[in-house]
Order: sequence, then structure tokens, then C-alpha cells
Amino acid sequence: MLIEEFVSFVDRSPTSYQVVEHMIEMVPDFTRLDPEKRWDLQEGRGYYLTVDDGAIVLFRLGSLDPEKMAFRVVMSHTDSPALRLLPGGVHEKDGCVRFDVEPYGAIIRSSWFDRPLSLAGRVLVESEAGVLSVGVDFKDAIATIPNLAPHLHREVNDGHVYRPGKDLVPLGDEALKDGGFLRALGEKAGVCAESILDYDLYFYPAEPSTFIGSDRAWLSAPRLDNLATAYPALRALIDAEGSDVTQVVYITDNEEVGSLTRSGGDSNFFANTLKRIALSSGEEAFYRALSRSFLMSSDMVHADHPNYPDIANSSASPSLGGGVCIKVSASRSYATQGHSGARFKALMNRLNLKTQYFANPHGQRGGSTIGPLSMRHIDIEAIDVGIPSWAMHSTREVVHARDVSDFYAAMKGFFVDPRF
Repeated sequence: MLIEEFVSFVDRSPTSYQVVEHMIEMVPDFTRLDPEKRWDLQEGRGYYLTVDDGAIVLFRLGSLDPEKMAFRVVMSHTDSPALRLLPGGVHEKDGCVRFDVEPYGAIIRSSWFDRPLSLAGRVLVESEAGVLSVGVDFKDAIATIPNLAPHLHREVNDGHVYRPGKDLVPLGDEALKDGGFLRALGEKAGVCAESILDYDLYFYPAEPSTFIGSDRAWLSAPRLDNLATAYPALRALIDAEGSDVTQVVYITDNEEVGSLTRSGGDSNFFANTLKRIALSSGEEAFYRALSRSFLMSSDMVHADHPNYPDIANSSASPSLGGGVCIKVSASRSYATQGHSGARFKALMNRLNLKTQYFANPHGQRGGSTIGPLSMRHIDIEAIDVGIPSWAMHSTREVVHARDVSDFYAAMKGFFVDPRF
């Protein structure tokens, strides 16, 4: 996997809807499945299924023999923290417009200021066939959130709290007044403005990703949480050879807001999909297959921050460039157990790849992942792994390019290693 291809994917995929759109473009030989129709699956073939435009499951079918059937699954998510435009949230103000937004996920609010911002997502339009979803991306910057100068705000460097609806409000120019925004939205989506019924739109920083350092070791980019695992997981599926196991990549949506949607990791969508794959061989065959299966839940982890050595777990604080991380928690907020961690380490040893451990700082529970959520719906052995990063949930996050490449190599090995 070329890191430059990953960077291009990130820059072209500002919301979950574009992520899914571009993932579909990556698998032209995979067949799209219709959930309303009967599936006629063939061993060795690739298939995919989407839900609510922002989540996708892709798989290469292995053996349907009840004595061999098994699943190897890599899970990630398409969404990232952002600023969601509220319906009717475009308000005219003097010589500009104010966009009323609400934070989507746990954003670092200060990182959104003084940047060129663009807007992307989907619009829902009326058509003869019913309500149609159309992806849209302005690409060019249409707004910014300017700070108030220190001459007018003496406390700006003394722990100012940036408030949604007051400080955290993008401003656009007067061309978007008098219905100009809806006209521009319709033009970008290729639809008539009058046909727009609703929209799911998110502001994002309109700045390209960039490498840092003379050796281009670090990558500074938006949405690395969680495209830095989602893209290499799919790339690994594409590049892996087929086998008796069914190789699966499931990229959920809405992880940043709790996964409690039909396209989130806490729904029955994925469990039902695996059942539909396996039940042609009988219900008992499905449950036998689960006992042979493994789920790799993948997300980002907090790398050791040299400026904050006191905010780390001294026993399990990974470094940038130190390899893929195994995430552990005594509270079981991660899916890792001793056996699943050992299996992953054995795989990494065979691949000659480094591993690190991550645990939350003492006294902090930390966030959970889609791993434990998915295990509430399906009985499968699982682990949580990830890539170390700085500034998680900022508009610009940082990872080591080698860790992204190592994650790809690990997932490709996971799909094909007969000893796993």
C-alpha cells in the first residue's frame, strides 16, 4: 500500500458519505447486494452492502462447507468529529451569513478557528422513485470561524471556553444570502434547489494533508481517526488472496456519537449480514462458524505526548512509529482478552512487525470502541487494536506513516495466515 494513495483518499473523503462512495470505487469487481432481494453468493467472489449511505460491509466469500466456514473481520468507522449544519441554520447577518452548527462528536473546539472551511455530506431530494440521496462536496472554502483579536478579548489566552452558537459559528460571504446557499448547494449536488427536502452537511477544514519532517515520517491530516485504519483495512482485503475463511471489512458510521443508529456498530445490521451469508448452510453451521471466527476492532490510540509526560500510563503508552497497538483495559471497555491478544502478537511475530500496548492513564476510563458494542450482538472472539496518534479529534491529527503501512501489512496477514 502506498501512503500517498491513503493521503489522497483522506483528502477526497470529508464525510462518511464520501468515504463509502470512494470505497465502492476501489472494488469495481465486487457485487453490490440488495437487502430486499435473495442473495445468490458464490465462493471466492467479492460483495458489498451499504446502510444509510455512511456505513459499508465488504467481504470475499470463503468456503460454505460447515466443516470449514469461518469469518475474519476487521472493523473500523467512517465518521470523524465535525461541525454539523443544523436544518435552517443559514442566517443572514449584515454583509455575511452565519451558519448555525452543532458539534458532532467530541471536537477540540479551538482547532476549528481561523481555518478555511468547506462543506460536504448528502442532500435528500424528491424524485419520481421517492426520496433520493445525493452526495455533495463544495471542496472550495466557503466559510471561516474568525477569532476575536486579543485587543478586544484580553482573556483569550487564559482558558477561554469556545461556545457553540456564540463563538463556534462559521461565517460565509454575502453571495450565500437571499437563497444563495440553497442555490449553490443544488448546483454542487447537481439537483434543482427546489427539490431539496433535507440535508446532512458537515463543515471540514479545506486544507490538504501534509507530511512533516525531511524524511516525511509524520503525517498531519484531518480525519485520521478513523480513516487511518479504515482505508488500509479495505486495501488489505483487496490485496489479500482468497481462502476458505470469509474475509470481511465492516466500516460503521456514527461511532463518534455513540453508535446508536442503524449504521452504527451497536446495531443488528452486521450480525444479520453474517447470518445471511452463512444460513444457506444451516443455522448450526452459522454458530459453528462463529466459534472459529475472529473480529479485529480497529481505532486510533493516544500516543505518548512529550509535552505532557504526566498524562500517560507509564506501563502502556505507545510512541509514534513504534508499531500497531493492542488496547487493553481492566474495565473491559476494549474487546481484548489474554487469548485474543496472544493470537495477535503471534501473528505480528510471524510477520516480523512490532507491537505496542495502550492502556488509559490511571484513574481514567477512556472511551470505548465498536469492538465491545459489536460483541453484544454476535458471539465472536475479538481484540481492539489501533494506530498511535497525537491530537486525536483535532481538525489536524498526526500519525507516523510507518504505523499506517504496518497496520495494512498486519491486516493483510490476518486475512491470509493459515496459522491464525
